[in-house]
Amino acid sequence: MDGMRCVRETTAMIAALILTGAPGTGKSSALEALTTLLEIDGVPHGAIESEQLAWGSPLLAGSEWVAQLEAVLALQRTSGRRLFLIAATVESAGELRSVLEAANAELSLVVCLRAPAELLAARLDAREPERWPGKAGLIAHARELALRIPGLEGIDIVLDTDGRGAEEVAVRIRDQMSARGLLEAHSR
Repeated sequence: MDGMRCVRETTAMIAALILTGAPGTGKSSALEALTTLLEIDGVPHGAIESEQLAWGSPLLAGSEWVAQLEAVLALQRTSGRRLFLIAATVESAGELRSVLEAANAELSLVVCLRAPAELLAARLDAREPERWPGKAGLIAHARELALRIPGLEGIDIVLDTDGRGAEEVAVRIRDQMSARGLLEAHSR
């Protein structure tokens, strides 16, 4: 029986959720809530916040962290994972395409979280320490990205996070994943 299970797992379709949006839209919170929902539902998955790959000073450029993301996901596939949840702040359609290519998935869903620029600024102001020298620049950049990212080519769904908790956003994402077939092949 274990041999059959192993064969079934290794031939399962690769699926990926790309969760994007400007800083402060709630990607991390929604990802955390979504992983909990999928665990409750018995859906095996891997989750990664790509910002961790770029973190440092200076931040790594998109081409550098995307190459690392591709390597990490390849390692995850060798461990039997077939459904990936990837949070990534993509700043262009090209960068989004690169993330999708790194996921190397037969099925994908790109969800953009959106909130008004002033709300993002307030969230980031509350979240980031005053002593961090990059705080003002991050807030200004988030305001710009709040307008740009939701309009990128390749985004399937835009969800507003203003007035919605992470759990509500996660339920909406899970429902969209299910509707698009990303969950069925991965349920236990």
